[in-house]
Amino acid sequence: MITMKADFNHRDGRGRLILSDLVIHEHTPFAEIAGAGERILFVQGEDIVEGVLVHDEMHGWVGEADWHTQGILKSYPEARKAIA
Repeated sequence: MITMKADFNHRDGRGRLILSDLVIHEHTPFAEIAGAGERILFVQGEDIVEGVLVHDEMHGWVGEADWHTQGILKSYPEARKAIA
C-alpha cells in the first residue's frame, strides 16, 4: 500500500486530485508509483480516500479517487480481542 499526501480541495473539473503542481510532490516518482499496481491511499490530515494515479495531458499527474471510500479504511484481518 502506498500513501500520498494530497489537498482534497485541489481538483480538476472531473473531481480528480491535481498532484503534479504541489511543491510536496516536486520529486515524487509518479510513473514508478503508478506502474507498481499497488493500492494508493490519498491522505489529507486524518481524512483518506483510495484511488489510482493517472497521467493527464493538461494537469500532469492526477489522483483518480474513489470518493465512495473517503474516510473508510478497510484492513484485514480485523483486529480481535485475545481471549486468555
